[in-house]
This record gives sequence, structure tokens and C-alpha cells, in this order.
Amino acid sequence: MTWKILQTQRWPLWVRLAVVAAVLVVVFLFQIPLEREVPGEPFLLFFLVVIGATLAFGKGVGLVSVAVSSLLSTFFFEPFGSLAIHQAGDVIKIELYAILAGAAVMGFAALAETLIMANEKTRALERADASKAVLLRELAHGVANNFASVAALISIRSAAVSDSDAKSVLDDAIEQVAVMARVHRQLRSGVNGVFVDSASFIQELCEDLNASAARGRPLSVLCTAESHALAMDQAVLIGLIINELVTNAIKHAFPHDRAGHIRVAFGICGRQLHLTVADDGIGLTPVTERRTGTGQELVRGLAHQLDGDLQVQSSAAGSTFRLSVPYERPLAAEPRSHHAANLIH
Repeated sequence: MTWKILQTQRWPLWVRLAVVAAVLVVVFLFQIPLEREVPGEPFLLFFLVVIGATLAFGKGVGLVSVAVSSLLSTFFFEPFGSLAIHQAGDVIKIELYAILAGAAVMGFAALAETLIMANEKTRALERADASKAVLLRELAHGVANNFASVAALISIRSAAVSDSDAKSVLDDAIEQVAVMARVHRQLRSGVNGVFVDSASFIQELCEDLNASAARGRPLSVLCTAESHALAMDQAVLIGLIINELVTNAIKHAFPHDRAGHIRVAFGICGRQLHLTVADDGIGLTPVTERRTGTGQELVRGLAHQLDGDLQVQSSAAGSTFRLSVPYERPLAAEPRSHHAANLIH
């Protein structure tokens, strides 16, 4: 509607006046036979034309329509069919109509201007948001590329290292850098900042981990993730925890090419984020605990940064890590109501 008002108010003045004059003449001719059958004041239809002219063509044209309609209305008073008026009461009626119609013109003109200004501000904000979104995507893409370059450089260095322990440390560093790159690829813009959608981020991470697990081994990573907005720093820490737990399970929970599954589940209950990483491997034996000790310390440190509570259960049927983290929706995120889940084989 506001767009149409802007368009019609930009018409040439003579076109606007001609349109209003034509409408007034049509209304005038329409009321002549009605007045003969049902005598009465002609102000209602003229008033509607005045309001329409004000909204469509502006205050000036509205005031002109008030003057013309006031003049034409004299035709309907005694003596009928003449511009002369014999009764003072009829003159007062016409004057009151002109005053009220003029006041309505001023009011509706102010309303139209307010609508136009609000529309212009809204469009300006939309353009600014679009510009910020483009800049964010470019920045996030650039940062993600930088992380990818760092991971590639570490990978090149790792290929030249012969010590298995050092090589393992470098490979872990590559995975952690890749998690940070993945977060920046998933950044989305909102009203007051940026956020990460948990479903797409965690599913992409699990897809990469599943590809790593499937390299000639009968392993699969199953992922179920609800779609919620995460602050960037929270997403990074959660991604690092998932990466560390799944990687440790791939390396140590399934010795001798044992088949198995690693399940990652993420969701929200109340005001708590819940992350579960479970496997059906051999469990935390003294050997696996020694081998994964540094990784578990890292996971507990990351959980501490999130103010989270990490619970570990293990048996010969496998290990389960459950993390609960306080959750507050980022201010940048708009309300989300849908749920997304994905199964990766």
C-alpha cells in the first residue's frame, strides 16, 4: 500500500487534479437522481472522495477536492439544481463540512507521510541488513579459508614427521582447526549479531568424522541434532568436544578392525543443552584410559569453559559421555520452531 501511495503522489500535478475532478463529477452526477428520490445532504460520498484523494495524491490535492466538493454540494440544497442558497442553516452545514473535511485532509496527509517515512526507514534497514549479511558471509568465508590454509600447512608438516606421537598430535591439531573453520562457514547473521545453527553445524561435523571413520573400517557415525541457535564461542567449544570424543572412539574403542557405531545426539531440554556421544566399543579399559587420558582432560577443560557438567559411563558394551550446558538463546537469533535431524551412514 505504501509503495502505491508513493507512486501515485509522484504523478504530475495536472494528472492528479484531473483524476480527482473526474471522480467528483462522477459522484456529483450519481447523487443527482438519488437526491430527487431520497432528499438529504451529499457530504458522505464527497467526504470519501476527499479522503481517497488525500491518501493517493497528497495534502494539496486533498484540499482542492474539499473546495470543489463544497462548491458542488450547494447544488443539492434549496433551491435544488442551483448554486444559490436561500437558508442560513444550509450555509452552516456546508461550512462545517468544509472545516471537518479540511481537518480530515490534514490528519490523513500526516498519516500518509508517517507511513511513507516508516516504509523508507524499513527499506533502509533492510538494505543495511542485506549489506551486513554480505559482509558477514565474505568475512566468514575468508576466515574459514584462512583456517583451511593453516590446516593444510600443518598437514604438510605432519607428513614430514616420522615420530608417531608427534604425528598424532599434529593430526589432532588439524582436526581442531577444521572445527573452527567449519564454525565460520556456518555463521549466520541476525538482528544483533551472528549465530550458528546447531543442526547444520553438528551434522556437517559428523559427516566429516564419519568419512574419517569409514576409511577401510566397519565403523559409522550416527548423528541426531536439533536445530537451535548457538553463540559462536559456544559452537566452537561444543564442536571441539564432539570432535575429540568421536576421534578418541574411532582410534581406541574399536581395536583390531572391530565393527561398531558411534552415536552423537544434541538437543535442548528446558534451559539446558544436552550432548551425548556414545559408542558400542570395548569401553574404558586401563589401556584405553591411558591412551585417551589427554583427550579426556581436554574435553573436561572445554566442558568447564562452558560451565557444563560432564558425566561418563563405561562398560564392556561401550562408553557414553553426557554433557549438560546452560543455554541462553543468542540475541542475534530469530525464534526457531522447526526440528531437524539427520542419520549419517
